[in-house]
Parts: sequence; structure tokens; C-alpha cells
Amino acid sequence: MSNEPLSEVMRIRLTPGQHRRLSEAAALSGLNLSDYVRRRLTAADTLAEELDALRQAVRHLSQISETHAAALETALLVRATARPEHIAIAQAAMRRRGIEHLSD
Repeated sequence: MSNEPLSEVMRIRLTPGQHRRLSEAAALSGLNLSDYVRRRLTAADTLAEELDALRQAVRHLSQISETHAAALETALLVRATARPEHIAIAQAAMRRRGIEHLSD
């Protein structure tokens, strides 16, 4: 995120169901509602950069077999396109199984 101060306020109208779903997703992500919505709104801006960085990282995996590299690239690309609430759900499931998840 930018170091620019958050000085502008935006008001939007939501249905009670939309508000509930966003609030639940924010809680699952460990964010307050404002930070969660801001992250969701800006996620599309950084997706292309993240995918490019992932492709570059995969190129450096030459010492890993092609099968492992393809599986890792697939997992990373899926993660890059996943919504924060989906990542939080997957990470919680991994923790329950005693598996360490990828850090951000």
C-alpha cells in the first residue's frame, strides 16, 4: 500500500447481506472492514504485477522437476487470483492440518 494519507471518504450503500458477507470475509482475513474493502478494490491494480513476479520466480525453479514447477506455478497463480477471504479459509484449513502456509 501507498504511504499516502487516507484522507478521502467514500460512502456506498449495501444490502444487509452484502455488508454481512464483507464483514465476515474481513474478519476471516484478520482485517477491519475498511482495510478489507480497500484491499479488494486495489487488488486488481496489482494483479498483473504479481503474476509477472510469479512467472519470473517460476523461471528460477529450474532445479526442481518440471512436474513440481508446474504444480507450484499453478498454486501460485491460483493464489494470486484468489480473494483474500478465500486465502484466509485455505490457510485456516492448512493450519488445522498442521501444514505451514505460504507467507505473503
